[in-house]
Amino acid sequence: MKSHPMRWRGVAAAVASTWLAGCTTVTVDVPPSDVAVPDRFAAAPLSGERADLARWWDRFGDPVLTGYIEEGLRQNADVRVALARVREARAYVDVAGSANLPTIDASLAGSRGKQDGTLPTGVGSALPTSLPLPIALPQTTGDLPWGNTRGHGLTLAWEADVFGGLRSQTEMVRQLALGAQEQVHGAQLMVASDIASRYIEARSAERRVLLLDEGVRVAERLMAYAKGRFKAGQATSSDVERAELEWRHAQARREPLQALLHSHLKRLAVLMGRPPQELKALPPAVAEMQPPPLPEVLPSEVLERRPDVRGAARKLRSQAAKLGTAKAAQLPRFYLGLAVMGGRFSPDDEPGSNFGLQRLGVGMRLPIFHGGRIRANIAANQANLDGLAVEYEKAILTALEDVENAYVAQRAFVAQHQHLQRVAELARRVSDHQQTLFVKGQALLQPALEAQAKALERDDDRVRADNDRLLYTVTLYKALGGGWQGEPAPALAPALASAKP
Repeated sequence: MKSHPMRWRGVAAAVASTWLAGCTTVTVDVPPSDVAVPDRFAAAPLSGERADLARWWDRFGDPVLTGYIEEGLRQNADVRVALARVREARAYVDVAGSANLPTIDASLAGSRGKQDGTLPTGVGSALPTSLPLPIALPQTTGDLPWGNTRGHGLTLAWEADVFGGLRSQTEMVRQLALGAQEQVHGAQLMVASDIASRYIEARSAERRVLLLDEGVRVAERLMAYAKGRFKAGQATSSDVERAELEWRHAQARREPLQALLHSHLKRLAVLMGRPPQELKALPPAVAEMQPPPLPEVLPSEVLERRPDVRGAARKLRSQAAKLGTAKAAQLPRFYLGLAVMGGRFSPDDEPGSNFGLQRLGVGMRLPIFHGGRIRANIAANQANLDGLAVEYEKAILTALEDVENAYVAQRAFVAQHQHLQRVAELARRVSDHQQTLFVKGQALLQPALEAQAKALERDDDRVRADNDRLLYTVTLYKALGGGWQGEPAPALAPALASAKP
């Protein structure tokens, strides 16, 4: 068999150029953040208290709240949708990664036909490449009668990722999948904080309804007392109307408060993945909720934990990898292919004959002129990368702002609650004193009832202040990024490490 040295020299040259080009890959650096991250939060307490932010709700010591949040993290629709998106993104990672591997296809086909005369050179290569196997006759010269052709084949194709374009594409999709996981973390954070907030609001509404019912009873006694004194000629009609005004005002507040409690319960049910009609009332409360001690968390820890910051970092890294893919499009692409085919041609009136084909080849594709499309695509991806870098910095600043504001607000509402707690205690003492004077016959009933009504109003102020104090404690834990469990994040701030797609 005669060798073909020129052909083998071409194959060797292509392999050598591929090996030499392997020393260079496309590298895209992720822009570092210029945000100056402080060492600590100015409004944070210097308590040294370290808390498990993943399960911060346990620190409230309310088993009902803990059960509701755990149920919500399992059944909430937003969390389940986010988990489905993660599964979808991970599947796309496998799709992108498959481009780095060889593809092997098997084919089987058959045809019937005849040949008149000699086929022109190149007819076989002009057959549609979309067919699983070229349905060609076993020979290209002479006349052939009608007959059947059966063929089978095996083809292998592989693109050598010399400049890292395929690896960049895989990294882009991988970072998007990690970003989808951060959306799950964000959904868990939101569900935990929303359930806690609605639960606190519902408990507060329950307590306020009880105080209002007691206030209505006091107003009824005052109105009855005023009517009795009017009949006795010891009060004017204006005194009766004033007492009725207070009674009706208390009555008017009850229905909206009940409606508010109803809406909190229905929202709680939906957050837990239940039908809204299922939750009609909360279980009896063991004791009033008390906010736990505030944890001391460093800004760097917050930035490593916040799902929005982590997600922005993943988007930035994904775009850097996408830019690497765009830059790799300027460079040559190298291919390796192998095809093995065989079959049998069976004329109608003659004995059949077998045929076979084996081919091995390498190829290269180099973009020469594409009307500026490749350069424009690189410029667009570079601009997108710059914009995402700014969005990442914005996410850092927003996270730091949220925590500082939450610390300040929580401390302010704790101070307000302490003052109103003292006010409620003083109002209760005045009411008890007036009641004692009435029992001893040293004062009328009206001042005692009015003092009792005033004490109930101060109790309502205290309950609302307690509600605000607890809500802003939840807001603080939410701002700190608490409410989800998972693997620790790599250091994402103040600067991102360079990425090599």
